[in-house]
Amino acid sequence: MHDFNNNITLRTGKMEDVEAVYQLNKTVFSEYWSRTSIFSAMESDYDLLLCESEGALVGYLLSLSVLDEVQIMQIAVSEDYRRQGLASRMTDSFVTSHPDISSVMLEVRLSNNAARACYAQLGFEEVGYRKNYYAPDAAGSREDAVLMTKKV
Repeated sequence: MHDFNNNITLRTGKMEDVEAVYQLNKTVFSEYWSRTSIFSAMESDYDLLLCESEGALVGYLLSLSVLDEVQIMQIAVSEDYRRQGLASRMTDSFVTSHPDISSVMLEVRLSNNAARACYAQLGFEEVGYRKNYYAPDAAGSREDAVLMTKKV
């Protein structure tokens, strides 16, 4: 466990954390994962890093490791805790605690400039796009995903 200012702690997530992760997931993402999907991810040995403030979940990082590569599936931070460096802390902590990885990959919405800037500051580079990756919005428009990679 890592302690930060403002009573923020990071810890490894467990099966009993699935409900809290699901609830935060629903509030953060327009296309959120089902409770069953999060549970299945945990059963399939995905890594889950939780960010808590005074015991309450305020963020998480969910990832999948394949050999020496890691795919970050989701990074979520509660709206009240954004712009405080929590996504950076979680990403840095995850990379530091996995010294055997050679690269970390993620996808981010083309329109999510704040996240793209955050990841660029962490050393991620934009390496490609997935056209029409995200499900259609209410108007039927689909958004591209930006692929980002960090060599470790």
